[in-house]
Amino acid sequence: MKRTHGSRLAPLLCLLLCGTAPRQRLITDDDNPGIPTEIPVGMEAPPSGRAPLLVRWMVHNIRRGMFINLPIMDTNPNRGITYGVMPIWVLKGRSETRIEQIHAPSVTYNRTFQWIPTYRYYYYPTPKATYELRASVSKHTDREVMAQMQDMDFLGRGIAMNARFQYDFDGAKRFYGIGPDTPESAETDYTRKILQYSFRAGIPMLEESGLRFNVAHHLAGTGIANGVVDPVRDIKDLFPEQVPTHWHQDGEFQLFVDYDTRDEPVTTSRGSYAKVMVENSQRGFGSEYAFQRYNVDLRHFRRWTDDTRFVTGGRFHYEQLKGDAPFYLLPSLGGKYMHRGYGAGRYVARGVMMTTLEQRFTVYKVAMAGVTTELEVAPFLGIGTAFHSPKRMAQRYFRPEYGAAFRAVARPQVVGSIDVGCGQEGPAVFMDINYSF
Repeated sequence: MKRTHGSRLAPLLCLLLCGTAPRQRLITDDDNPGIPTEIPVGMEAPPSGRAPLLVRWMVHNIRRGMFINLPIMDTNPNRGITYGVMPIWVLKGRSETRIEQIHAPSVTYNRTFQWIPTYRYYYYPTPKATYELRASVSKHTDREVMAQMQDMDFLGRGIAMNARFQYDFDGAKRFYGIGPDTPESAETDYTRKILQYSFRAGIPMLEESGLRFNVAHHLAGTGIANGVVDPVRDIKDLFPEQVPTHWHQDGEFQLFVDYDTRDEPVTTSRGSYAKVMVENSQRGFGSEYAFQRYNVDLRHFRRWTDDTRFVTGGRFHYEQLKGDAPFYLLPSLGGKYMHRGYGAGRYVARGVMMTTLEQRFTVYKVAMAGVTTELEVAPFLGIGTAFHSPKRMAQRYFRPEYGAAFRAVARPQVVGSIDVGCGQEGPAVFMDINYSF
């Protein structure tokens, strides 16, 4: 069984289940009021004073917020068993009830990566802005420093602004080769080393229309080396031609138009999102590679009742790359964000296409620490494929998926999910936070 995204995201999902997780937003978001807060008849939870003993042990009120004792347990087979502790301080603003700061350090242990101390800090200066810092280090390879800002109402003019800096070593990546028919027996692991920055500005095109014109730039230096997880084969053993001898640099400029009428970008229950993007990378403009990427992403959500008990979501994604690019920049199929029935990056090719449909049922609501959390079960099914060009798309390479997501939603702040998907190679399990669909 493949599991990804677990070691860092599982604790945040537990935090959400306690009704105390922070608000984090995607950079293409608009905020629209109108989410009902009433608990439907038949779904009311007991008062917070009768919360389970474990929850009462974990969550403690303090003068400006709360303190949370959070144990960590992850069984991601790509990395092995990871366990540890994460004490969390959630602080409200001095003159308001909105969460303003979160400190979330942790110490974990993994047999391959040994002791991993990590520090996380979140700052919310306004309801539409998020600043995040994260740093971690391990004895074996893995380490990270990341700083990011997101503001969906920059300068009070509805401008979407995002900037990100990251230095990251990940020693448990997977690669199976390039093409729509790569066998599971070709699995290898590798270490990705990356130093990157990205910047994006989105300008409203028409007032209250949901349309934005966006300009973005990304610059990265990347190194590829053998992985550190035994007994998976190293990438150099099977694909030596894919491993460069030194760091390589890529830089991309993006132009895209997006249309967003979703009520909330993270805890979405209705509305549509559409994005049409062109990306260009040219030698002499900060990149060693010359290629173009084309992307179309369509999403729609329908709420079947006045509340959020029954929501249907659908998504279509198409991506094509033309030109010269290394394998780690090619489109890929598989993972939480791109076909949940397969492991992350399972199929790598010059093009991918996928569509999925998900039906969400709210089965329980509970109020804890002043926050109402909805528990959802969301069965899904879909189909996707990888290809070298649209003309070479073949029916035998269409990969089905089906499964269910188990979601905890604190509207409008945050959503956490455990997704269990099945494809042609068995089950895949993903844990994530703050990704709607």
